[in-house]
Amino acid sequence: MICVVIKKKGEVTFICNRSRMEYSELINKLEQKRKVVVKRICFSIGFVALGLAIGWLINRDFGYAVGGIVGFIVAIVLISEGFDKYKKVFKNQFMPLVVNKTGLDLKYVHKQGIPKEMVISSRLFKKPDRYIKEDLMYGTLDGVNFMSSDVHMQDKRVTRDSKGRRRVRYDTFFRGRWFVYEFNKSFNGIIQVREEFFKSHPWGLKVEKIKLEDVEFNRKFNTYATNQHDAFYVLTPTLMENIKKLERKFPGSIYFSFIENQLHIAIYHSKDSFEPPVFSKLDESLINELVSDIVVLQEIVNELKLNRKIFK
Repeated sequence: MICVVIKKKGEVTFICNRSRMEYSELINKLEQKRKVVVKRICFSIGFVALGLAIGWLINRDFGYAVGGIVGFIVAIVLISEGFDKYKKVFKNQFMPLVVNKTGLDLKYVHKQGIPKEMVISSRLFKKPDRYIKEDLMYGTLDGVNFMSSDVHMQDKRVTRDSKGRRRVRYDTFFRGRWFVYEFNKSFNGIIQVREEFFKSHPWGLKVEKIKLEDVEFNRKFNTYATNQHDAFYVLTPTLMENIKKLERKFPGSIYFSFIENQLHIAIYHSKDSFEPPVFSKLDESLINELVSDIVVLQEIVNELKLNRKIFK
């Protein structure tokens, strides 16, 4: 299949030689499943209200709470079953077709992601107690190998209440999209560029904070490196300008780690990518939005000029 992606005035248009019938049939199938989910949500609200009412009539002291809990459990079961079926078709059948529409040389596997060991090697964050990954995309763009996925990292917290009972909870310290690109500008050590409200330090590293020539860059980011020479060698004025452009493009906090022959980019925006909509219709605008989110992989290569021979 041959696809052409055209970007104009912030919109993405794609032209493919695959029959549009395949897409329209699948969209109709997904729309039916989406409507089932919406109906189940409406029914579930009714179940909860009914449970509250019956419980209140049976016992005004405790029945209200019991009825509400029973109604809520029924609601969760109803909604989860319908949404799981809907999401399965969206991820397994629809997303591969959207990926094909971009014409990019990449593969998509929704149940896999960037390995935990690779993410930890960036030294951007500490080792998580719980690591969740999905929506893996990988391949080669303009001769640059890359990998991208959603990543969710959590800390385990164990506490005890006044009666000594053990309670466990998991606190999120990163949830967002993670990119790993091949970066062949040779240098020793590690360089990190971190945009964040809380002045955290590269995890488990002996580094120094670097002040670069770009005043605006220093105001937006905290830069750390194992030695100052590497930072000035890698973070050229052009690269710093392009990093600022990327920061403006993505909501949330953005982090960069240059280590060995890899560039890690982590975007902490507290949401999952490529999720099926529930209350909005599946249409051409949704497909364009998904294509735009995928084409970002190529835009990063272009913006940071990772495909230039200077890096090889």
